[in-house]
Amino acid sequence: MKISEHVRTRITQDGAVLMDIKGGHMITLNPIGSIIWQQLSDGHSQEQIAAHLASEFGISQEQASADVNEFLEQLETQHLIESAESSGSRMHLGPKPAGLFCNLFGRRNSQTTGKSGSK
Repeated sequence: MKISEHVRTRITQDGAVLMDIKGGHMITLNPIGSIIWQQLSDGHSQEQIAAHLASEFGISQEQASADVNEFLEQLETQHLIESAESSGSRMHLGPKPAGLFCNLFGRRNSQTTGKSGSK
């Protein structure tokens, strides 16, 4: 997997913000999502990232692998990452990311955007 060229990243103490300058949306990552993103940015494989999380947080390799796989599928659905072997075609992998490691903020349609709902 590799990060799409139209994604800009800002790492914060609370996680990270990914900005899709082509698609016009942004996603916030919690600290765990930020670790996965940074590991991906450093060129680590999905298996290496899962092993790191399992070791770091004392969870099973199976759980770490499942979580990393789900998270990467969500990022790929949003065109924030792409598999190295798929140069042009993308398959639909599911709904927009929510909950696991990130929040999605879509394009705003009006200037009067109020805060609603809970995080």
